[in-house]
Amino acid sequence: MVGLVVLAGGQSRRMGQDKARMAGGIRRILTEAKAAGLTPRVVLAGPQPRGEEFEREGWTADADVVLNDPAHATCLHDVLVHVFNGDLPSVVLTPCDAVSIDREGFAELAAMPEGVPLDSSGRRQVLFSHIPEGWVAVPDAERRVEALFDELEDRPLESAADHLATANTPEELDAVRSRQQRGIERDGS
Repeated sequence: MVGLVVLAGGQSRRMGQDKARMAGGIRRILTEAKAAGLTPRVVLAGPQPRGEEFEREGWTADADVVLNDPAHATCLHDVLVHVFNGDLPSVVLTPCDAVSIDREGFAELAAMPEGVPLDSSGRRQVLFSHIPEGWVAVPDAERRVEALFDELEDRPLESAADHLATANTPEELDAVRSRQQRGIERDGS
């Protein structure tokens, strides 16, 4: 069994909005992960009281656990080191701005050997990693997130590589939506 950990912590200055609520947000991600059979589904909500807000607003209905950041955490590195302490089952990690991920993408990530998937350009996508059961994130002195995943092997993907796009600017979100629309039109013709 493979679970899911969604990174849903915070406001994006470049996007001008909360990424966790963008393009269907964590609600859509959790629904797609549930349809792919990923369980348990954990949401790392960010600083308090985000977890409670998400639950109250119905964003996390398909989550099994919603966690706020630990009080000492000042960056994503700190949160990952705290959460990946050896107690979790095998999970797929996913950022909340993964606007292209769907059940097929989750199924492929869960089925691939544990490691870091490569996107369609051959780049390591650490925030989509398939983490082994009992994995411990060893702190990096410079607190670099990428360094936490150095020991995990690269894993080429088939069709899911195209689903690893994230949106960090309004232009990137528009580009992803445009590619998705072209794909729908091509598949429907």
